[in-house]
Amino acid sequence: MKNLILKWLGLDQLGFTKLNGNGGLFDLVEDEFNRAYDLGGMYSKLDDMKYLLEDLESRANRWDDMADKLEDMDMEAIIEEVGNQVDFDKVQELDDRLTELLAGYKLEVKLTQENY
Repeated sequence: MKNLILKWLGLDQLGFTKLNGNGGLFDLVEDEFNRAYDLGGMYSKLDDMKYLLEDLESRANRWDDMADKLEDMDMEAIIEEVGNQVDFDKVQELDDRLTELLAGYKLEVKLTQENY
């Protein structure tokens, strides 16, 4: 029966006439597949893909958490707080000073087309 299995698997030409009793056929088939298909490299690539998938899931969860936090925030209170911290008189004063500095200047913009 072993010889028939070896022949069916195409391993009879490798010169194996005797298999050990502790998983020899499985080890033989696994070794042959490993030589033909680089199973170790495939395992490594699968691990890499699993890591990337877990990383993407983690990022999606972080975005969901951030969206939940934004929904829970009272935006009107935040806008009011920021407004209280900004001194609008100073902003207006700066605007007036910049207007005075630029008085009399004219902004000209010239567009030219370059052919390459």
